[in-house]
Formats: sequence, C-alpha cells, structure tokens
Amino acid sequence: MRRENSLFEACRILFGQDILLSQDFLAYLQEEGINNAFRKRAMEIHPDKALVSGVSIEKSQEEFVSLQVACEMLRKHIASRKIRTRTTQNRGIVETNARSCSHVLPDVKLPFGRFLYRIGIIEWQQLIKALAWQKSGRLKIGEIGVKLGYLDKDSVIIILRHSGKNGAFGLTAQKMGFLTTNEVRDLLLKQRYLQKKIGQFFVEKGLLSRMELQTLLGQCQEHNRRIENLSHR
Repeated sequence: MRRENSLFEACRILFGQDILLSQDFLAYLQEEGINNAFRKRAMEIHPDKALVSGVSIEKSQEEFVSLQVACEMLRKHIASRKIRTRTTQNRGIVETNARSCSHVLPDVKLPFGRFLYRIGIIEWQQLIKALAWQKSGRLKIGEIGVKLGYLDKDSVIIILRHSGKNGAFGLTAQKMGFLTTNEVRDLLLKQRYLQKKIGQFFVEKGLLSRMELQTLLGQCQEHNRRIENLSHR
C-alpha cells in the first residue's frame, strides 16, 4: 500500500492533481504516456522559464527535480511490471515443458543455456548475453595457476608472450614445460568450477525465479542422463 501511494503521488506530480487514479491506471500506464507527460510538464516548469513565469528559480528547480524523480519512479514501475509478466509467462512454459520437453529436444546432451533456448524459455539473444556475462567473470588459467602454486607471475608473463593474442594458454604452457598435461587439465576443471553459473544470469534479470531455475536444472539433468543411457545401449 505504501508503494502504491508513492506511485499515485508520482502520477499527480507528472499528470496533475486532477487525474483520477486507481490500480487499473497503474496497470495500464505506458512508458510513452510518461514520456509525453514529462516533456509537456518540463516545458512548463523548467528553471530556465522561472523569470518568465514569475516563480523563483529555487522553487522551479525543486519542482523540476520532483518531476524527474516521479518520472523515474513510474518508469521503474513499468519495468518491474514487465518482469512480472515475463516471469508468469515463463512459469506457464516451465509447467508445460516439464511434461513435454523430451519431445522437443534433440538426442544430444545440452548445456543448460542451450537447453533453455531449445524448450522456448529464453530467446537466442538472451542466451548470447548470458554466455557473454558468464565469460566476463571467468578467471584466467594463469591466475588460477598462480593461486594454486603451479606457476609464478613471471612464468605467466612469459607464457602469454609466446601464446599470442588468440593462443591457448594451457597448450603453450605445456609445450614450454611450465605445466604438465595433468596440471593443465586440473586448471581447466578448476576454471570451469569457479565460473559463474549461467542460470544466475536469468534469475538476476528477472527471467526466472529461483524455484523455476531449480525445476529447469532438474529437467536438463534428466534429459542429459537419458542421452547418456542411450549411448551405453
């Protein structure tokens, strides 16, 4: 109720005191209407017009800041409304696919992100963004090697110098004798273990709830176990 009253007050600042407010008004409020009302109201109370309108500059500035705050609050309201709508839609998809996902998936193991895409939970661009988000937080093999005592910082610099811009750090380190095959494998496994889980991206963006994430992870694991069992027949 307190949040609703704050939104009503923001509407009065933006649209005027005479506007008829209700929950339905908040439910159907669109960003285009907010932007149009802001431009109109800003023209009326902008501090640059204070001398013409006879209002003090201090009063005009105060009103303009209040207008900006009200506008931002209503935009956030619309953004959160969109997230709730997507979450509700996704919940329906999750429940449906819990019963039928085995009929729409290829007979190959799938990483979790691609699994979500194949069953219609996320769009392709959302998958790409999630993968980029995951990669951005991934520790470098050299960093992990130093932390585990496999390498020192000077060795890392030498390996990087010889591996080139797109070279494989682990392969170069192995060829130069800095790391063994088993050590490279251990570092790659550690890197994979430490990287951010892609499902967290969708939770942070409001595309999935934590409960939905756990349900979908279970479905993905079930699918991959089925493929594993088929391959051993």
